[in-house]
Amino acid sequence: MRYAALWLVLSACGGVSAVGGVATVPTTTCPSGKQWVGGDAESSSMHPGVACITCHDRGEGPRFAAAGTVFTSFDAKDDCGGASTDGLTVILTDANGAEISLPVNAMGNFFLERRTLATPFSARVVDGAGKSRAMAARQTDGDCNACHSATGTQGAPGRIVAPE
Repeated sequence: MRYAALWLVLSACGGVSAVGGVATVPTTTCPSGKQWVGGDAESSSMHPGVACITCHDRGEGPRFAAAGTVFTSFDAKDDCGGASTDGLTVILTDANGAEISLPVNAMGNFFLERRTLATPFSARVVDGAGKSRAMAARQTDGDCNACHSATGTQGAPGRIVAPE
């Protein structure tokens, strides 16, 4: 319901359009100019910044071993579109040394479905030019946005951010 109300408010402002649950909004609302307004409609673009596995473990949608969102700033708001640079990829290296490449979609989301991930694993974000940003510590929980929130929890500095 709150998303429907948000959509009405944004529409009343003029210049806002939505396709597939993604609205084009002023960059003062979301720096990417994109915002998820599709509520809980299943989509790979849904709820950037929200703890993916927390919801998906309730039986809604596919099961994930790892999932999250890459942004352009550490303090981006939930449901604002994230980084969508061509070639942006999250690379997980599991406890056995296997690398798993996860493409980042147009809303900044990435996910690993229906697979066991040997823990602890490390993670890094790599852009199309080969620049990377790596996590400092190995992890055992793949619900990336649970710690990488706008304010950061459990030692995370905030959002997962694309390399500069």
